[in-house]
Amino acid sequence: MAHYHPNHELLMQFAAGQLGDALGIMVACHLESCAECRQTSKHFEHLGGDILESLDSVDISPDFVSRTLAKITEAALVEVKLANVAEKSTKSVSQFPKPLQRFLPDSLDQLSWYGFSKNIQQFDLSFSDKRYTAKFYKIKAGKELPQHTHKGQEFTLVVDGAFSDEGGSYHKGDFILADPTIKHQPKAHADADCICFAVMDAPLQFTGFFGKMLNPFMR
Repeated sequence: MAHYHPNHELLMQFAAGQLGDALGIMVACHLESCAECRQTSKHFEHLGGDILESLDSVDISPDFVSRTLAKITEAALVEVKLANVAEKSTKSVSQFPKPLQRFLPDSLDQLSWYGFSKNIQQFDLSFSDKRYTAKFYKIKAGKELPQHTHKGQEFTLVVDGAFSDEGGSYHKGDFILADPTIKHQPKAHADADCICFAVMDAPLQFTGFFGKMLNPFMR
């Protein structure tokens, strides 16, 4: 059960279809495992329906449906780069949230992971969203990211394993928001690797001595 959730503003935007595909997919992933937020989102959907019913008339262009379907199709297109893996895949995505599964191969081992060490790796998700970038972070069990803050907002969803930082302990399904006021050093729990789905509108800003040397390479 999730203990950290999207705020009501995000849930209202999701219910109204106002979130871009990257952040919208992340919220949908959280809702899959969180009955509390599903109920809140349904409440906002019903509220929006009541508002529409109260309007005397709504002008809709003749091509409204076709344009809407085209946008949905465009938002669903994502390029997944597969790595050349000779050995049998070991990490199935079937246990991941269903809104993410359709963008991934059968195993996370098939993704083109990259990073500055084997302990901290990432994979870029190429959604059509122009405001946000989206990626997976994979932190080996017991390892930690360099200390950092944020140039903008970063939304994080734990999809496997768990991690802790100065603010608390986060497990599968938890939805966390970090901004420039937060400085932390996430560390994966010792019992398993941690994989997070992150959506951000600006790069990380490393603050530690060695971390600062990485800043020019961040995107």
